Amino acid sequence: MRIDPGSLHHIGRSHVGRATGGGVQGTTPLREAAGTQGSAGADQLELSSRAEEIRTARAALAQTPEVRAEKVAELKAQVEAGTYRVDPDRVAERILNRRG
Repeated sequence: MRIDPGSLHHIGRSHVGRATGGGVQGTTPLREAAGTQGSAGADQLELSSRAEEIRTARAALAQTPEVRAEKVAELKAQVEAGTYRVDPDRVAERILNRRG
């Protein structure tokens, strides 16, 4: 493969556009877009409703504790009392239907 130094001027040219489900629409070179935006030099970001849902879900997940202390205490008490039982069919089902 041979690289033509004359074609390298295209690399690094930024474009600004609005991202939609079908791709990027309304792209213009960054220098041109800067003059057409509302306030001088201010960047703007518009999130889709799906992105907003994901942001909300991530925020909720960040507030959820990694360890459910009540569940751990309950299982620990069952193990110590000798009453903890494992359902092998349920374990096998979970292993076989594991996602990811």
